[in-house]
Amino acid sequence: MRTSVILPVFNSEATVDRAVRSVLSQTDRDFELLVVEDGSSDGSADVLAAVSDARVSILRHPENRGISAARNTGLKHARGDFIAFLDADDEWAPSFLERMHAARGDADAVVCGRTVVLPDGRTRAVHSRRQGVISGDDGASDMLTGRITPFPWDKIIARAAFAGLAYPEDIHRFEDQVVGVVALSRVSTVVSIPDALVRYHVAAGSLTWGRVPRVEEADAALRFAADALGDWLRPASHANAFAVCRTLFYLLTAQSAMRSTDRAAGDAVLAGCRRRLSPRLVTTALRRAPLLGGGALLLRVAPRLYAALFRAYVKRQYALS
Repeated sequence: MRTSVILPVFNSEATVDRAVRSVLSQTDRDFELLVVEDGSSDGSADVLAAVSDARVSILRHPENRGISAARNTGLKHARGDFIAFLDADDEWAPSFLERMHAARGDADAVVCGRTVVLPDGRTRAVHSRRQGVISGDDGASDMLTGRITPFPWDKIIARAAFAGLAYPEDIHRFEDQVVGVVALSRVSTVVSIPDALVRYHVAAGSLTWGRVPRVEEADAALRFAADALGDWLRPASHANAFAVCRTLFYLLTAQSAMRSTDRAAGDAVLAGCRRRLSPRLVTTALRRAPLLGGGALLLRVAPRLYAALFRAYVKRQYALS
């Protein structure tokens, strides 16, 4: 079997049928679909019960354990040579698997672009800044520095890269990115293409947009990545890329805090992020990723200005207030 598709489902009654159908409609039919029903309390299980296809296996958690646990359950049951993930509120183009494998050649991983679907129905196509054929080391570095997307659902990766690797079930932010970095660090070649083969639906109530994470979650994700990468971090270029990732995680956490309706909680998270953005860290980011480093510097010295600029950007780019 060529591809194992892992689809975690939790309280996704309104969208899961769309996601499942987008997989079953693939022009490349050499796949299995592992749907992990993660203890939903809505009608998701009923929607899944109506699915009748020999390629679909429905794995159930008696109670909700979180998306990382669901992905881990899928990985344990996967039989394909390659792993692909899809979220229950997103969808693939019918040619996703066919075009990803065609682009892959002999590579171990492929990254594609995506169509962002905004809450007001507008769409735009975007893709990773890094394009072409690169080494796995460069792929991991680029994912650390934001030049390759952090998502699991716009990639296919050789199953061998996940050997002994599991999503951290006690971390609820950045866990997908750090696992992706580790997986790419284990492959020899990565191909990045601009084709928008995923429809990513932005919803204000999603995990990414709807909650303020604790800054300690960023700390935990970074510790997980450092432990899992181990000696890979020894070269200076890799260590500097990891420093940029630290900067990125704290900036993203601060941005989430800026959207909080709980002003006190948001201010506390913001203060924690600013403390962690040390001058040394910001300097490294400025050298390796000037735009990101400039953002970190602005957050340190003028947080109110940074917040105003960020809110304007979110409103313009994602139609979110």
